[in-house]
Amino acid sequence: MRNLSLRFRSFAAAILTLVIFIPLTAITLEKAFNNSLSQSMLQQLRVQSLTLISEFEFEDNHPVMPELLFNDQLNVPDSGLYAFVLMANKLVWKSQSTLNWRQNAEFIPPPIGTEQFIEEFNLTKSYFLFSYTAEFEAEKGYQPVSFFILQDKSIFNTEKDKFAHTLWYWLGLIALLLLVLLLASLNAALLPINRLNQQIKQAESGQLRRIDQQYPPELDKLKNSINHLLNSEEQQRARYKNSLSDLAHSLKTPLAVLAGNTELPEDAKEPVQQINLLIQRQLKRAVIGGHSGWEQAVEIKPIVLKLVNAMHKVYIDKGLELNIDEVDANVGFQGDTTDLMEILGNVLDNACKAARKKVVIKCTMTKHWLQISVEEDGPGIPADKRLLLLERGIRLDSYTEGQGIGMAVVADLVSAYQGQLNIESSTLGGALILLKFQLK
Repeated sequence: MRNLSLRFRSFAAAILTLVIFIPLTAITLEKAFNNSLSQSMLQQLRVQSLTLISEFEFEDNHPVMPELLFNDQLNVPDSGLYAFVLMANKLVWKSQSTLNWRQNAEFIPPPIGTEQFIEEFNLTKSYFLFSYTAEFEAEKGYQPVSFFILQDKSIFNTEKDKFAHTLWYWLGLIALLLLVLLLASLNAALLPINRLNQQIKQAESGQLRRIDQQYPPELDKLKNSINHLLNSEEQQRARYKNSLSDLAHSLKTPLAVLAGNTELPEDAKEPVQQINLLIQRQLKRAVIGGHSGWEQAVEIKPIVLKLVNAMHKVYIDKGLELNIDEVDANVGFQGDTTDLMEILGNVLDNACKAARKKVVIKCTMTKHWLQISVEEDGPGIPADKRLLLLERGIRLDSYTEGQGIGMAVVADLVSAYQGQLNIESSTLGGALILLKFQLK
């Protein structure tokens, strides 16, 4: 559950609510409708029973009922409504609707003056049963007479099934409509969060310097906190670079004085130069170490074009063909402009030195990586020396001609940016330098 998105959690909660609410609503409405039908049937049968009681009488101490009853259903055979009269637990009369009656029903009279209503009276079919026992004056005194009315439940069950089908059909449509509305409202509610997330990604990739859009009050505090973090980090990087620059200048002057000292022994001059180079490289690595994924991305294409124009002028005698194969305008380097110039300048310079006639530069960006490749048609680098050239502490100028000291700086810079430097064989016949930087 911890890794599930807010969208999925909210939508799952909505579906769970509907799955519980819709069936409970349907069951409640069905039960209420059935109870209403049952109560309506009770009232109808009670009225019909009173009608029978009003039509019943004694003549010569014998029960008498009219040939045609007020309720026409009792006069039509198999109408679904049937009436019986019992005295002393003996059937003394039945309606004409029972003309084809073939069922043996055992009726239990209720006490005198009380009624009985049974919703499930099962014979070969299911019936409603209403009964009432009244007393009538006869020659032998008051006689208890029980009236029984049976109503076929087929019509009731049909109405109940129709209602259930209609109810579930419309509740299903309502559930689908609610799901659509919930999804739309959920998307609308999460839209500011999605926009904020998108701006954070843009700031992380260096496309934005600040979160600048307007958000609901609930997200304003988060937006301000992120902007405060960006400001603090930018100021910290600036202070860090300024301190390192001050340190470099502080060391540069004493080293320059020491190197310019005519009395300095010859065997000490080279160590002084190495110390100077070491300080410059370590300071450069420290500056890069303060690099952040929130920095503004450096556009690569203008730098590539600038370097290609410079190389055309430097190597005009060789008549090189420098092709920019693929460099998109939106491709950016998440780092310092000077670092990018130094990396590409050294790689391109070494490629031009080694090339016979052609150099190809390609720069592509995938979802997670920025890839820069420079290949040429020169003699290439032997396969058995490539791994040695990439080992930490091995200087590239110790091997193939044309691979100068600048490649050691490139290796350090790429490593400081947690990138990858690979040397491969080019389809042009020479070497291919592949630089890869992970996007944040």
